[in-house]
Amino acid sequence: MPIFKTGDMWSVYDNTDLFVITTNATIKRNGALVMGRGIARQARDRFLGLDAALGKHILSVCGNPSTRLRTGQGQYGLLVSPRWPKAGLGAFQVKGHYSQPASLALIRHSVDALCAWCVAHPNALVALNFPGIGNGRLCREDVLPILMQLPEQVVIWEYPPAGREKRQ
Repeated sequence: MPIFKTGDMWSVYDNTDLFVITTNATIKRNGALVMGRGIARQARDRFLGLDAALGKHILSVCGNPSTRLRTGQGQYGLLVSPRWPKAGLGAFQVKGHYSQPASLALIRHSVDALCAWCVAHPNALVALNFPGIGNGRLCREDVLPILMQLPEQVVIWEYPPAGREKRQ
């Protein structure tokens, strides 16, 4: 079972082996992944060129039918930087098109992929923002049972509700 924490996930960026952000599958005409909200936007703003690198990686994994990817129909589940462990960033797919709600089926697929990655890397500490509940518009209670199959090496982060103190 994963560990759940409330606070700013970025506070552990330097102390995790794999820092996983939730993403979609919408590729812009310039080849960059749409990363306009939430932690995806924060990561895009922190790491210049991340949206282009992820877009290229998604195109290589999903094939290159550009119309399909511009409409968010590609499925990749989990992407880990090809430079891992030096670059410890991953993308966890929660939706197809950026404007759609997150998909429980996609989250399940991505959780399965992350579980497999964790089996292959049992000593790696993983940080993941709680998938699907922000801009994904899903209820926490619907996503939680899917996340429970993740191992305890995965820490799932949530921001505290407005007005509540941060705890870790």
